[in-house]
Amino acid sequence: MKKLFNTTTSASVALLGLMLSVVRSAEVFKPDAAGYIRDWVMLAPIALPEGDSGADSTLKEQIRNEGALRPKAGDKIQIGGKELTWRNITATTNYFDFNAVLKTGNDHAAGYMVTYIECENEMPNLTVAVASNDQGRIYFNGVDIYAFTEARPLMLDADKGRVTLKAGINVFVFKVVNELNSWQGAMRFLDKSGAPIRDLKIRLSL
Repeated sequence: MKKLFNTTTSASVALLGLMLSVVRSAEVFKPDAAGYIRDWVMLAPIALPEGDSGADSTLKEQIRNEGALRPKAGDKIQIGGKELTWRNITATTNYFDFNAVLKTGNDHAAGYMVTYIECENEMPNLTVAVASNDQGRIYFNGVDIYAFTEARPLMLDADKGRVTLKAGINVFVFKVVNELNSWQGAMRFLDKSGAPIRDLKIRLSL
């Protein structure tokens, strides 16, 4: 099942490897030359419940009220009796790769990427283009706007939808579920002509 971007709500609503980025909370980043978001706060791996498919886990919450996550590096959380710590990462390419960051393979697992995008003024009717390997789900400013529930390889800009970035801080929570092997995701914004948006301020904490 593929759920398209929800554009009716008034909430308006990176080829290998990553390296950990040691950053200060006040530091501001930018999208890359093609507009891809490379800076995120990551939490992973979270083992999927026994018997659950990738689709099941995409539509279930691994963290209670996951759409409202507002983490910063160093925050800790207990999941299934295991303590995990949020960390800042910067992708070395246009998609992020959980296994490269973790330096191990992780099958049947879920992970979260969160980024904070700051806008001086409202930016209406942008195209957000996303990709995931395998399943993906996105919350925008607390609103569930997208889910893809089938296993697939990464294909950049696989899915697109319209969003409006509000003036101030916009929060994106991107959950990616891995069934087997590669575990990746990507996101960028495009204008009406299809050109990448590069003048965004990206923060890794509120």
